[in-house]
Amino acid sequence: MSQYLPETRDVILAYLDQEFPGFAINEETDSESYCFRLKDNQQTYFLRVMFSAVDDDASSFMLQLEQYAVASTMRGLGDFPVVVTESGCIFGSP
Repeated sequence: MSQYLPETRDVILAYLDQEFPGFAINEETDSESYCFRLKDNQQTYFLRVMFSAVDDDASSFMLQLEQYAVASTMRGLGDFPVVVTESGCIFGSP
């Protein structure tokens, strides 16, 4: 998939809400990915999910985020950006 789909955004937001309760989640505009900045009083995280990482079934994407251990990677890297690509979860920019 290489385009922005609201259904996919909603799945990613649901995952982030589940994994980071109490965090403010802000979506940022990008032409190649879904981007989210998460903040609470003490910590900031940044997640970028490349459009190419999402298949046609947005509803199954939460399982993919769980399998890639996105939340634990984000917690482990702190302020450093986490990027989800078609091959997995990496840090930094693709």
